[in-house]
Amino acid sequence: MKRKVERISATIVEILKTIPGVDSILLNESAETDIVNSYFFLSMDVYCKGSFPDVKERQKLFNEAGAFESSHVNVKDRFFIEDLPVRIEYKEKGRIDTIVNDNEGNLWAFHDNGTYMFYRLQTGRVMYKSSDWIDTVRKKILDLPESFWGVLRESSMRSMEHYLVDLSSAALNSDNLFYIVSLSGYLKYLCSFLFVINRKFEPSRRRLADQVLELEILPENFLGRFDSLIREDPEFPPSRKREVAKLLTKSLIYLY
Repeated sequence: MKRKVERISATIVEILKTIPGVDSILLNESAETDIVNSYFFLSMDVYCKGSFPDVKERQKLFNEAGAFESSHVNVKDRFFIEDLPVRIEYKEKGRIDTIVNDNEGNLWAFHDNGTYMFYRLQTGRVMYKSSDWIDTVRKKILDLPESFWGVLRESSMRSMEHYLVDLSSAALNSDNLFYIVSLSGYLKYLCSFLFVINRKFEPSRRRLADQVLELEILPENFLGRFDSLIREDPEFPPSRKREVAKLLTKSLIYLY
C-alpha cells in the first residue's frame, strides 16, 4: 500500500484500540486498490466484545474527520481523512461466534450476501488483535462441513430459478424495470452458486465479475454466456438474454 494509506490506516487503528472491548481490527482488500481508482476506500472491521460506543462517542474519536455519517441499520461509520474515504464497521464477537459455530442453524446470515462475511474474516489484513480469537475463527471457517455447502447450494439454486422465472416474465411483458431487477437477482445467485460449488467464499460485489471467472469449476460455455448477460448490446435484448439464462441454468445441473 502507498505510504499515505499505511500512515492513515495505522492512525485509525491506534484510535480504535482505545475502545474498551476491541479484540481485533481487520483492514479489507479495498485498501489495496490504487488510490485513484473509484473503488478505493479504507474499510475496517472492528470486532468487539460487548456493546459498541454510540454514534456521538464514535464521532468524537474522529473529530477531525470530514463528512462523518453513520448507518442505523448496521453499526457502520463513513467519513474522510485527508481526502481518503474511510468506512468502519463494528461487529460483535458473540454474534460471529454463534454463526461460525452453528452455521447451518443460522443460514439467514448468508441469504443476502452469501458467504461474504466469511470472506472478510478470511482475507482481511489483521491490523490489531488482543487475543487469538481471529486465528481461531479463521481455522474454523476453513473446515466447514459438506452439509453447510450443500444447503447453500440448494438455497442459491432455488433463488436463481425464482429470478429466472421473473426475468422471463418481465421480458415477455416488456417490463424493463422488473427485468433489470430480476436479471440482477439472477446474476447474484448464479455467482453465489458457483462460489459454493467451488467451496470458495464470495468477495464483495465489486469483485464478483473478476473472481467468478477465475473459479476452477465452471459450466460449459460459461464465459460467453456470462458475458452475454452482463454486457449492453443491441444484439442481446431481454428476449435473447432470457434464452441464454435458461441455457446457463440447465448447464449448472451437471456441476452437482
